[in-house]
Amino acid sequence: MLTLPLGLSTFSKIRKAGYLYIDKTQEAYNLITRGHRYFLSRPRRFGKSLLVSTLKEILDGNRSLFEGLWIDKSNYQWDKHGLIILDLSAIEVTSTEDFRSGICELLQEVADDYALGLTLHTERPDAALRALVRALYAKFGRIAVLVDEYDSPILQVLNDQPKAKEVRNAIRRFFAVIKSLDSFIDFVFITGVSSFAKAGLFSGINNLSIMTMDTQWATICGYTDAEVDHYLAPHIQSWADAKNIPYNDLRRQIKDWYNGYRFGADVPSIYNPFSIMHALNAKQFKNFWFQTGTPAFLVEELAKKYRKTEYEILDLEKLETTEDALGIFEIGATPLTALMFQTGYLTVTAFDEEKQSYQLGYPNSEVRIALQKYLLGMYTSMDFTEAESFSLKLFSALNQKDIEDVVTLIKSIIVRVPYSLHGTEEKFYHGLLQVLFGAAGIKAYSEHLTSHARIDMILELPALNYVIEIKLNESAQKALQQIEDRKYYEALQYQNKPIVLLGLAFHRQAKSFEITYVSRIIS
Repeated sequence: MLTLPLGLSTFSKIRKAGYLYIDKTQEAYNLITRGHRYFLSRPRRFGKSLLVSTLKEILDGNRSLFEGLWIDKSNYQWDKHGLIILDLSAIEVTSTEDFRSGICELLQEVADDYALGLTLHTERPDAALRALVRALYAKFGRIAVLVDEYDSPILQVLNDQPKAKEVRNAIRRFFAVIKSLDSFIDFVFITGVSSFAKAGLFSGINNLSIMTMDTQWATICGYTDAEVDHYLAPHIQSWADAKNIPYNDLRRQIKDWYNGYRFGADVPSIYNPFSIMHALNAKQFKNFWFQTGTPAFLVEELAKKYRKTEYEILDLEKLETTEDALGIFEIGATPLTALMFQTGYLTVTAFDEEKQSYQLGYPNSEVRIALQKYLLGMYTSMDFTEAESFSLKLFSALNQKDIEDVVTLIKSIIVRVPYSLHGTEEKFYHGLLQVLFGAAGIKAYSEHLTSHARIDMILELPALNYVIEIKLNESAQKALQQIEDRKYYEALQYQNKPIVLLGLAFHRQAKSFEITYVSRIIS
C-alpha cells in the first residue's frame, strides 16, 4: 500500500519517494498536444499546483519520472522546453510596486537556474520577461510559461479596491507582454481560484482557452469515483478494518462526505483531493478542507451588511445561474453566486438544457456542515465553540424526538439574529432552519418535491425522519393539518423508520417573537 502524499504538490518528489500518484498524465498529454494557451480556475487545495508541477516535468523532458504512467506508453515526443514557472502566491503584495519587484525576482530566479548569465530589470516585469524569453528561446528553441495562483496578488489586497485594481492592471500588462512574444512561446498554462479572465485580464493572450466549465477538462483536478476505487481501495479497506465497518458502508460515507464537485453540465462528480487524502490518513470524517482556512476575501464579503440581507445566503441549495454569471469575478462587483462557486462552497448540481442554466448546491457533507456552522456563527455572533455546542444539542434533541427542546433551541438562535435581518416572509425561516439543521450535520431537504406535493422540509436522521411544514403568523395546527391532509409522509414510508410530523408556526410582531408547534409520530 503506497503512502499518501499528504502536503505534497511537487510531482518529482512524489515519484522519486514512491508516494501514491493518481495518474493524470493522459489529461496533461491532451493539454499539451491539443492546444497552446489555457486558463483553469479551481478552488484552493484542489490539485492545481500538482498539475502545474506535472506539466513542468513533461515539458522539461524528464521521462524517467513517468515510468509506468499513461504518458510513458503514449506517442509523446518528450521535447525539452525552456520553462518559465511563476507561482504568484510566493509574492507578498501590499502595493503595485511589490508585485512588479516580486515578479522580476521570480524571473531572475529562472534565469539563474538556467545559468543564462542574465541580470534582469528589477522594476519592469515587461523588460525582464522579454529578455528572459529571448535568452531561453536561443537556448531551447521552444518555451512554455506556467503561472500558478495568478490571482493571489489581487486577492491579497482585495479589501482595498483602488489598490486591488492597480495590481490587477499591473498583472494585465504583464500578461499582455506574452502576446508580443507569441512567436517565441509554444505553451501557456495559467491557474487560479477566481475568474478575472471574464474581466479581460488575459485579453492580451491570443486564443486563450478557458477550461473552467469545459466538459472535456471536468476531471483534470480532483478524483473520480473510478479513480478512488482503483487507487485508494487499500486505504479504504485499512480504515474499514481499523474501525470494524463494512467496506461498502464506509465507501458510501466517503462519497457523501467528500464527493460531489461538478465543473460543467453532465460531467462526472469528483472528490476534493485534499479532503479524501486526509480522511484516509486520519481514518475519520472531518472538515479537513474547510479547516485549512476560508479565503479572507470570502469571509469579508459574507460579513458585509448587504450580503447578509441576501436571502440566498440562507438557502444556498436553491440557486440558479448561467455559465457567464459563474465566470464573473470583478473587484467590488462579484455576485454572491459566482463568489461561492469559484471558491468551492457551491457546485453544479443540475443543468437545464432548455434554459441553459445551472442549479447550484453544496457539493458534499463536509462543505454543507462546515459552511452552515460558519453562517450560524456569523448571523448570531456565536464563536465556533458555541456553534458546535448548539449543533450537538440540536442533533440530540431531534434524535430523541424531544420536540419541546428542539423548538426552544431554535428560538434561542432566532432571537440572536439582529432584528434588522429578520425577513418578513416565510422563506427567511425556511432558510434559517436549513442553516441550523445543516450545522448539526443533519440532511435537510427544503421544499422537497414529490409527485403530488411540495414539502417545506424533510430531515433524515439515522433512526427516524421528520416532515416539517412552516407557517408565518398562522397556526401550528394548520401546518400539521396540511401535512396530514396532503399525506406528505408517504414519500418516506418506504424507509420503514418512524416519521415525526411537525407543524411549526413563527409568530412575528413588531415587538415580539414566538414559536408554536404541534407534532405527531407515525411508527
